[in-house]
Amino acid sequence: MKKKLISKKKNLEICLAFAGGGCKALYAMGFGSILRKKKIIIKEISGVSAGAASALGLLSETEDETIEYLAELTKRNSSNFKLLSLFGGSSPFPHENIYRRLIRHGMNLEKIKTSKVKIKILTVRAIPKKQTLMEDLWTRAKLITETSKAYLLDERDKQRGLPCNRVSLIMEKWNMEELVYQNRDLKSQEIIETIILNSSSIPPVISFQNHNSMYFLDGGLTNNLLIEKFSKKSKILGIYYEDTTLYGKNRELLEKCFLVKPSKKISISSFDYTNPDGVKECYELGKEDAKNLLPRIIEYCSS
Repeated sequence: MKKKLISKKKNLEICLAFAGGGCKALYAMGFGSILRKKKIIIKEISGVSAGAASALGLLSETEDETIEYLAELTKRNSSNFKLLSLFGGSSPFPHENIYRRLIRHGMNLEKIKTSKVKIKILTVRAIPKKQTLMEDLWTRAKLITETSKAYLLDERDKQRGLPCNRVSLIMEKWNMEELVYQNRDLKSQEIIETIILNSSSIPPVISFQNHNSMYFLDGGLTNNLLIEKFSKKSKILGIYYEDTTLYGKNRELLEKCFLVKPSKKISISSFDYTNPDGVKECYELGKEDAKNLLPRIIEYCSS
C-alpha cells in the first residue's frame, strides 16, 4: 500500500527542520534517511546545533556509516568528564573532540555543495574578541555566566507555561544577533566544520567558538527549531524533542507544519558520549517512527 501511495504521487516535496538536542539529533537523521530513501524530495533543510550536523549528514548520504563511526567512538570513550585532562590543562569534556571527528568523517563536501537543497543553519553571533587576553577572558566568562543563567531560568518558566524574556534581554544587552548560514557559506570542509561548531557552541561542553575575531553561541539559545526561514506555502516537517522548543512560535505557522516528536523516550541523553547502544537505538527509533508516519506524511505533502 505504501509503495502504491508513493508511486502515484510523484514529486512529493517537503522542507525539513531539525532541532538541536545533542545525541538526540541522531533521531532526526534516522527519520530523514527514510524520507530520502522513499524518494520524498527535500526542498529545504534547516538545522540548529546538533540538528545542523544531522541535516548535513543527511545531505551527505552517510547516515549509516556515521552512526557506526559514532558508536565506535563512544565505545572507546569511558567517561563524559575526565578530571585528569583538567589537571593536564585541556578540557575535561571529550565531546568537542569526538564531535569534530564525527563531522570530518560524515560530511561529504561534494554532495553538500552540489545539492539543490536550500540549507539554513542557525547560530548566534555573540561578541568580538578583545585585544588583551585578560579582558577577553573576563568578557567571555561574564557573557557565558549571564547567558546560561538567563537560558535556564527561561526554560524553567517555559515548562511552567509562564512568559519569559530573559534571553532576549541578554541578547539586547550584549548586542548579540542571530545568523543564518546558507549554501553559499559552505565553501570547504573546514568551513562546514566551523559553521556546525558555531551553531553548537555550549561552553564548557563545546567550547566558546570563534571565527574571524568573532565569538559564536549555540543557535538553540534563541530558536531551537528553525521553521521561520522556509519559503512561503512550503510543506514543513519539524522534528523536535522538548515541548519548550515550540514556546513563543507563531501559532498559525505551527498549525501548518507537520511536527514530529519521538514516539517514546530516547534511550540516550543529549551529552552522553559513552553509550554506543543508545546512539544506535536513537537512530533506529527515528527510522521506525518515519516508517510508521510515512502514510500521513505523504498525505500531508499531497494536500
